[in-house]
Amino acid sequence: MKINICIPVFNEEENLPSFIKSLDSYLSKFDNKNFELNVVFYNDGSSDNSLEILKKTEYEVISELNNKGLGKAISMLFEYSIQDNVDGVIKLDCDGQMDINEIDHYLQKIEKEPFDLLQGNRFEKSNNFKLSFFKKLGIIFFRLIFRFLGMKIKDSSNGFIYVSKKWLEDFKVIGHYNAAQQILLDTKLRGLNYSEVNVTIENRKSGKSFVGIRYPFNVISSMIGLIVYRRTNKILTIPGIVTLLAALFLLINDVFLWMRQIEEKIISNQITVLMFIIGTQLLSLGLVTEFLKKQKLFKYILN
Repeated sequence: MKINICIPVFNEEENLPSFIKSLDSYLSKFDNKNFELNVVFYNDGSSDNSLEILKKTEYEVISELNNKGLGKAISMLFEYSIQDNVDGVIKLDCDGQMDINEIDHYLQKIEKEPFDLLQGNRFEKSNNFKLSFFKKLGIIFFRLIFRFLGMKIKDSSNGFIYVSKKWLEDFKVIGHYNAAQQILLDTKLRGLNYSEVNVTIENRKSGKSFVGIRYPFNVISSMIGLIVYRRTNKILTIPGIVTLLAALFLLINDVFLWMRQIEEKIISNQITVLMFIIGTQLLSLGLVTEFLKKQKLFKYILN
């Protein structure tokens, strides 16, 4: 199996040297003949010396002039991997928090069963990892959301993941901010199979995390966007048609009352007009969305 190890990078000059050294060591010892591993870095407009450090390696480096966000970086790495005709992607970070050697856990699991998504779980092995109160609250919040959706996932924000070729074929990431929860949600919406892998996550020693107060709001909005994208007919088109039919029924009733001179105006019920407006907007938005999806234009609008 051909597997791309995909690594997004943004201002990680302090962490990259040790990460690359660990990566070199892991690959030099790797001897599983069932897998061909290739490494791809994506420099997301770093303003420090990250790109210069990456250029000195033997690995594939994709670089963006300006910072676009982690979600965009992951999308570009996935797109590159699709063009590279891989059988799967392992994505991890280079901030020193993840153990490169634990890539083996993912490979061993997909050797036994062809999962479409393997999600890292830090809460079984990472005894020394510390979370702030607000991060703990956020993890519990999203865990409950996914439990409501029918997914028993303990660590929805973990960036150490594997996705299969099947998962990559029709993937969608809304916006540029982040992709972790969207990857899980998209797996559920598309009916793909998934599992968790216990991994070790260390506390960040240098650099700065992008997670802040706006994190849950951006994540929730992107998840809603993904649901609309995947369920356009259920959320927009069909409700639009139903609303228009209800408005038409009310209109017929209004005309009937007017003809019998019970009402002075043809349209006596303001709800009729409101329902026509809402129904038309929902139906129009649904049809336009479906058209753009079929024309492969939707990603350019949302991204």
